[in-house]
Amino acid sequence: MAKSGLSVDLESYATAVQKVGVLSRLFSDSATPLIHPRFIERLYVQNTLATDLSRTDISYDAKQDLQFGIGVKTFVANPNAKHSLEKVAEFTADANRGDFQNLSTEEFAHLVATRRNLRVSRDAINHNIDTATSIYHCLVRVPGGCFVLEEPYELIDASNLKPVDKFGKALRSWPKNSLNPAFTDGTSFYSFNTAKSVLMKRFVLQPSDRRFVSPFIEVKIDSDPLASLLELTFNQLSEPISTPQIAQHQMVLPLYATRTSSEKYVQGKSAINQWNAAGRVRVFGEAYIPVPARAKSVRPGFFPPRDTPFKLHLPNGKTIEAKICQDGSKALMANPNKNLIDWLYEVLDGSLTEAEKRFHESRPYTYQDLELLGKDSVLIHKLNDNLTEYAIDLMPLGSYEDFLDENEIRNPVHSRDYTFP
Repeated sequence: MAKSGLSVDLESYATAVQKVGVLSRLFSDSATPLIHPRFIERLYVQNTLATDLSRTDISYDAKQDLQFGIGVKTFVANPNAKHSLEKVAEFTADANRGDFQNLSTEEFAHLVATRRNLRVSRDAINHNIDTATSIYHCLVRVPGGCFVLEEPYELIDASNLKPVDKFGKALRSWPKNSLNPAFTDGTSFYSFNTAKSVLMKRFVLQPSDRRFVSPFIEVKIDSDPLASLLELTFNQLSEPISTPQIAQHQMVLPLYATRTSSEKYVQGKSAINQWNAAGRVRVFGEAYIPVPARAKSVRPGFFPPRDTPFKLHLPNGKTIEAKICQDGSKALMANPNKNLIDWLYEVLDGSLTEAEKRFHESRPYTYQDLELLGKDSVLIHKLNDNLTEYAIDLMPLGSYEDFLDENEIRNPVHSRDYTFP
């Protein structure tokens, strides 16, 4: 943390916020400055020299130093408000699967808390982040300016959940039918918005031993910012805004196969479950990540020839040797094989000890395991044109389909048979 108690250099941070906030009248007539969340994520990364994780769609937006994880947020608060209720997790896929049906309010609260913790802890393992030292960094926008709030980014104490009403007042028992159930773990207040399937957390806007609040950052909003911007050249004003796309130096690979357009499954005796195959004695960690023909068809020459080694950087900071193997170059493996799979299994199960139990119990991974994690594919990033260095990370549910949709439209070279090797 900086000398002020905050993790940022507040002077330069405030200057950048003021320069962006001055243009708020371009989009809003409000006296509250309009500052985009993505700008605050980038500003935090630049100000602290942190690693930007915001485009990986995980629980953390940045990582500073060795194991310091940061969740970056920006939100509007009412003047003189003591707290603000903000989204910290989304459970749309869980709700659509019916996972929250036929549960009591208490069971529902525990399931939401457990799944929130699972995602945060597995993302922490994936990127070698210490949950005990992680923080929320929040830019709180109010009329006339803003201020910075920082507080611990903690797991929910699922063993200590107690029911509360929407104002945070303790209830004697769990309500039988609660449209938007609220609870506390003794440290923080949470509320679930059933209509949007999101978990909300109360951010207290006052300093304490657990929270740092910066001095007020005044933002003088330009009453006619368009006139100022007209001094720019026409070319500067008319540059197109591009939507995020998976670039040509990136490839997405699924951790599953499909029988139809909607039925996904993890192969029980191959791919990440190859250790479960019959025919010979298998060892723990014997597995690979599939490289489907469809992925290769839209990224020809993405990998070096079969059995040619290359460096592969893992999200946890380790670098291993990997190569493309098997007939048809359909498998991404490491040398030794377990170096890649140990990383993946640790994220899937929380520890290698838990993962190894599957081997002894012949209990292969299923697509439901991927759904619980919220990740079902990996992104491979090519770091040079010599095909000697790559990076890998996990991707959210549906990323492989998005990758194919984006690329096969521009390069329709493969039929949609929905069968992956």
